[in-house]
Amino acid sequence: MKYLLDTCVLSELVKSEPDAHVLQWVKARKPLELCISAMTWGELQRGVTRLPESRRRAELTVWLQQLEAGFEDRILAFDQNGSKIWAYMTVQAEAQGKTMAAFDSIIAATARAHDCTLVTRNISDFINAGIDVLDPWQIDLD
Repeated sequence: MKYLLDTCVLSELVKSEPDAHVLQWVKARKPLELCISAMTWGELQRGVTRLPESRRRAELTVWLQQLEAGFEDRILAFDQNGSKIWAYMTVQAEAQGKTMAAFDSIIAATARAHDCTLVTRNISDFINAGIDVLDPWQIDLD
């Protein structure tokens, strides 16, 4: 099984006190099961770049470099196949009177294109995407 980690999951991992459920879930996965989307990568880059020059920004810059090296070829592109899936998915949602935010719909299309379960805390953002979604904040620690 492959999992696409949403931005909120990766951000949780660098908090001073990350959620124990999320840490346990990530540690229980094999590295090759975990992927991130190019859109998520961009969101993380944007977030760090927007920070004022500080020790925190420097630490997060190093973390991003480590993340990029660690994920190597598991940063999934939004490619032609993903764009076809995105078009179909968003039109289908609109036909039902529902919409998805642009970034979320691209992340969802990437998950669908690469046959991944999306791992996020924001389940409601992806309810209209027709993909499998998992919330690691809600797993049982026992």
